[in-house]
Amino acid sequence: MKVLHLPTSVGGNAWGLAQGERALGLESSVLVAQDNWPDYPADIRLHLEEVPTLFGKLARLAATFFQIRGRYDIFHFNFGHSLISFPSPAKERLPALFKHADHRDLPFYPRTAGLFVTYQGCDARQKYPTMERTRIGPCHDRNCYGGLCDSGRLDKYRRHGISQMARYVEHMWALNPDLLYFLPREKSSFLPYTISGWSDLPMRPPQLRQKLRIVHAPTNREAKGSDMILASLKSVDSAHPGVIEIQLVENVSREQALKALREADLVVDQILVGWYGGVAVEAMKMAKPVIARVATEDLQFIPRQMAEDIQQTIIQADPGTIHEVLLRCIGDRDFLRLRAAASLEYVHRWHDPVKVATQVKQAYEVGMVRKREGGPA
Repeated sequence: MKVLHLPTSVGGNAWGLAQGERALGLESSVLVAQDNWPDYPADIRLHLEEVPTLFGKLARLAATFFQIRGRYDIFHFNFGHSLISFPSPAKERLPALFKHADHRDLPFYPRTAGLFVTYQGCDARQKYPTMERTRIGPCHDRNCYGGLCDSGRLDKYRRHGISQMARYVEHMWALNPDLLYFLPREKSSFLPYTISGWSDLPMRPPQLRQKLRIVHAPTNREAKGSDMILASLKSVDSAHPGVIEIQLVENVSREQALKALREADLVVDQILVGWYGGVAVEAMKMAKPVIARVATEDLQFIPRQMAEDIQQTIIQADPGTIHEVLLRCIGDRDFLRLRAAASLEYVHRWHDPVKVATQVKQAYEVGMVRKREGGPA
C-alpha cells in the first residue's frame, strides 16, 4: 500500500505517522507544499514560499496534483487541507477565485484511491461555538492569532471545508478531542499525536536540583495562555527567590527548543486549550513532567483507559489554579518524580508512532475494502 501524507508539516505529525507506517511495511511518504520555521522532514517539497504570485502557486499545485494522483493508494491530508488549499488566516485577503479554491481537487482523485484527513486545531475549531460551550479557552481572547477569527467568517470557511472533506474522505481524525464537536460523528474519531524524530529524543529525567528549571515554549502566546503562565512564574519567583529558573523558548530553531526541553525539570505547555500539544509529547518522551489544562468534558472522545491514564500523568492547571499548581511542584519533588515516570510510561503507551500507525492502517484497510465493494464512504 502506497501512502502520501500532504500538504503541510504542522507539528511534525505527518512525518511521525509516516515513519510508523513504514515500520509496518507501508510505502509512506510526506509531501509539504510550503516550508516553515520548524523545518520538519519531508520526502517531497514544493517550495510554494518561493513562488511570488498566487496564480503561480495555484499552477504549481495543479501540476503536482496531476503528477501524484495516480501514484498512491492512500492520500492522507493533514491540518484539514487537501493539496489545493490556501491557509485560513489569509482567506479574507484573497481574491474571490482563490478564496473558494480550497478542496477543488477532492473529486478528481482516482475512484480506487482512499482519502483520509487529520484535523489538528484551528483548522476545525470555531471561535463562537467554542465560547458558547466552555468558559475557558483561547477563543475568548480577541487577540488570539491577531483576532483573525473575531468576525466569524473563518468559522464559516471552516464549516464549509469540513463539509467538503466529509463528502469525499473515508475517515476524519482529530488530534485534539474538542475538534470532534465540529466533525461529523459518524465518520470521525480521536487520534493521538505522533511527532517527528521520536526515536531521536533521549530519555532525560529531570535533575530536580534545588533550583528547578521550568520551560514554557509557546507557538502562540494567546493560545497557550502564556501571559498568565509567565505572570504566575514571576510571582512564584518573587515569593521564593532562587527556587526556580524560568526559560521562555520562543522564536528559536527546533534544535534550540529541543535542547531547552532536554535540560528542563518541568515543562508548562498551556492552560487554555484543554489538551496538550506536540511539545508536551516531546517533553514526555524525555521523561519530563508536564503542566497543561485537560478539559474533562472532552475526555468522552478518547479511549477510556487513556482518559484514566492522563489524569495520573499530566499535571493539570487552568488560569485559576496555575499559581497553586506551581507552588506544589516546587515544594514536592517526589510528586514531580512520580509524574516524570508516569509521563514516560504514558507517552510510550499512547503516542508511539507504530501504535498510532497500526490504528491508522486498520482504517486504511477498512476504507479500501469499502471502496472495492462500492459501499458508502
